[in-house]
Amino acid sequence: MKSQELREHLESLEQEYRGEFALEVIRLDREGAFSHRADVLLPTASTFKLFVLCELFRQADEGAIDLNESITWKPEFHRGGDGVLRAFVPGQELSIHNMAVMMMIISDNIATATLVDLVGPENVTRTMQSWGLAGTNIYQGLPGGPDAAEMEQPITTAYDLCSLITCIYRSEVLTPDACDEIIRILRAQRCNDMLPRYIPVAEDWGEAETWIANKTGYGACRVEVGIVKTHELSFSMAMFFQPHEPPKNHLKCLADYPPVLAMAKACRAVHESMLD
Repeated sequence: MKSQELREHLESLEQEYRGEFALEVIRLDREGAFSHRADVLLPTASTFKLFVLCELFRQADEGAIDLNESITWKPEFHRGGDGVLRAFVPGQELSIHNMAVMMMIISDNIATATLVDLVGPENVTRTMQSWGLAGTNIYQGLPGGPDAAEMEQPITTAYDLCSLITCIYRSEVLTPDACDEIIRILRAQRCNDMLPRYIPVAEDWGEAETWIANKTGYGACRVEVGIVKTHELSFSMAMFFQPHEPPKNHLKCLADYPPVLAMAKACRAVHESMLD
C-alpha cells in the first residue's frame, strides 16, 4: 500500500465511520514518513499524560524530584473515568515512580491529577514547547474537580506527538536512561484496543524482540501515540480520529466502539503501507 493508496484508504474509513483522521508517521529504520492533517490542533485525551511523564523525568534528572519518594492523592484530585485509584482506600501511598506507571499503563486519572499538581502544568507546557512542540498546551491538565467547568482540554497535533515519541526513542530529549524507562513503561501498556489490535507483535513485558510501546486517549478524539518495532520494520506514529458526532454506546466495553474500530483499522493500514 503506497502513500496515495493509504490516503484513499483513510478517506474510505472516514466515510464509513463518519469522522476525520489526523496522523503523522516516521520510519525509524530508514527514511520515510507520512502525514495527514498532522498540523491540526486537536484535544489530546489521555495522550497528554506522555507530556506529564516527560516533565516528571526532566525534573527528576535535574534533582528536583526523587522518584522513589512516596506520594498520595488529595480529595480534590479525584477523577472519574480510567484507573483504579478511585477504588482504593483514600490516603494510601505509592512511590512517585509507581504513580507514574499507573498514569501510563492503565491511564489512571487520579494519578494523573496528582502528578500534574506535583510537576506544575505550566512547566509541562513550557518544556514541551521548548522541545519544539509548538502546538502543545496542557493548560491546567486533566479537567476535573471543583474547577472542571473552567478548565480547558489539553491540545496538541499529530506532528507534535509523533515528534516527541520519536525523540524519546532516539534519546534526543532527557537522558538515555530516562528515555529507556519511558519506553519500558509504554511497552507495558494495558489499553491495547487500537494501535496493537491488528499488528502482529509479541505480548510484551520488556523481553520480546517485537513490541509496541504506546499510549491511548479516549475523549472527544480517539488518540494513539507509539512506537512499533517488528522484525521487518520500526516506525513511530501519532493518530487522532475525531467523529463528526459522538457515537452512541450502551456497553461498558469499548473494544468495538466505532471510533476505536476506525483507529484500529487505520493503524493496521499504516503498518501494511510501511511493509510495501
